[in-house]
Amino acid sequence: MIRLFVALILTSFVLAACETVPGGSNNGVHRITAREADQIRLNQMDLINTVRAERGLQPVTLSAELTAAAETHARDMAVQKRAWNFGSDHSSPQARAERAGFVGLITGENVAETYEDNVTIFQVWYSDPRAREAMMHPDATHVGFGWYQEPNGKLWWVQDMGAATPPVAMAVSQ
Repeated sequence: MIRLFVALILTSFVLAACETVPGGSNNGVHRITAREADQIRLNQMDLINTVRAERGLQPVTLSAELTAAAETHARDMAVQKRAWNFGSDHSSPQARAERAGFVGLITGENVAETYEDNVTIFQVWYSDPRAREAMMHPDATHVGFGWYQEPNGKLWWVQDMGAATPPVAMAVSQ
């Protein structure tokens, strides 16, 4: 628990460096920049791995495929105006991950609609038993984290957890 507290404190320092320009063209709304995006994803992975380590679970690594699936679903939730696990095409988290090229099983998906930052949404998910269970799934090996931000600042967050299937070794015949 101490590691989680330290990770949250360090994250707050990183976020404190992000500024919103009052009265500027963004109307006081902080827009997540492309430069911040990688840091946010790495931060989420670090927070997850901190709590996984406290439970003796293997760390997860960031997956480009799961991130792509999460970003696509975040945009779709914004269009639907509903934070939930179903795509407008009736797709499941597993189907979206497979479409994005992930080879394996989705072990959980967390979604949210909020104006809060990524650290706050992690805390919300961690305090919810079902969302925490997804993050703590013992078979999870990878994580993807995406969002869509509306012009008014509202964020649609998606976190996909998955267990990658190792490539099958080809037998060499003689």
